[in-house]
Amino acid sequence: MSKENNTSIDEYIKYGKPSKEMLSHKQDFFLNNDELLSHSIDLNKLYAQQPARTKCKNCNFAISKIDFKKLYVDYSICEKCGHLNGKNEDSEYFGSQVYTNNKGVAYSKNYNSKTKAIYDKRTTDIYLPKAQFLKEAFLNFDIEPKTLSFSDIGAGSGYFISSMKNLGFKNIKGYDVSEQQVTFGNAMIGDELLTQFNINETLELIESIDTEVVSMIGVLEHIRQPREFLKALKTNKNIKFFYFSVPLFSIGIFFEMIFSNVMNRQLSADHTHLYTEKSIEHLINEFKFTRIASWWFGTDMADLYRSTSVSLSKENYNSKIIKLWEDMFSPMIDSLQLELDNKHLSSEVHMLLRVD
Repeated sequence: MSKENNTSIDEYIKYGKPSKEMLSHKQDFFLNNDELLSHSIDLNKLYAQQPARTKCKNCNFAISKIDFKKLYVDYSICEKCGHLNGKNEDSEYFGSQVYTNNKGVAYSKNYNSKTKAIYDKRTTDIYLPKAQFLKEAFLNFDIEPKTLSFSDIGAGSGYFISSMKNLGFKNIKGYDVSEQQVTFGNAMIGDELLTQFNINETLELIESIDTEVVSMIGVLEHIRQPREFLKALKTNKNIKFFYFSVPLFSIGIFFEMIFSNVMNRQLSADHTHLYTEKSIEHLINEFKFTRIASWWFGTDMADLYRSTSVSLSKENYNSKIIKLWEDMFSPMIDSLQLELDNKHLSSEVHMLLRVD
């Protein structure tokens, strides 16, 4: 379900997204929970060994206390901007172990598709709606997307770039730190639209980009220096718009706190901090961006559905009971999630900012 609402002339707003397609691509979350959880714990332990984070990742305010602990990691809610911080730094070493070790082969497994048909289905189901929302947002302001140039940072295997190409976007290119994903993505797209860059040269890349639109789909939360990145973006006179999505400190986090034997989606090994609407607004105000479009949707209810199913199985409840739970709850996932989305309490948001 979705609801669109032009609440003012200044912002295009959309709520909700069907969960069916997402769940069809995440069956390994049900089937391979223990393996995925074990991998996440290993990375969490590595993260917990990194130097202490003393200032908020979002606003640079001093971190003063620990609010809760989950899977070996301490977390603190910023008293100034409401951002959720892991208590350790995502150091250069930690980043290399997660994203670029062995040419990024390990991390790329999260996004690789075994066949072109699977790649295309993932593009259509997951990423095409993101590109479509971007197109809708621009058209809402009488801006024709085909006249703009785009750079997608952290493009991975090129799913978003492929979606933009399918929608008729003309001047598009993507950048990623993983050699494995760049090679794979270009092969799947059938065009050399993706380029590898050095993760330690991220700021230099954003300073030199010559396109009008920069996008980061699920990437800003992985940047080691997000504030410096936004400063560089702000000072690049070529860039007129910034389109991004980030994971949020949402209702689903509380589910993750209590389901200790289920793999986390939000408090996962490579999410060392999470945004809130308040912390995003802090960035917008500090760097003098203008929020012109937002799309609120999440997987909180789908994760509750998954977490309960996995837990029932681990507690050795029989298949009849598990199926009964799934049959009862699955028809309500989208309607329940929409209630959270409408209140901006969802696990994800997409925003389009004007770079003034």
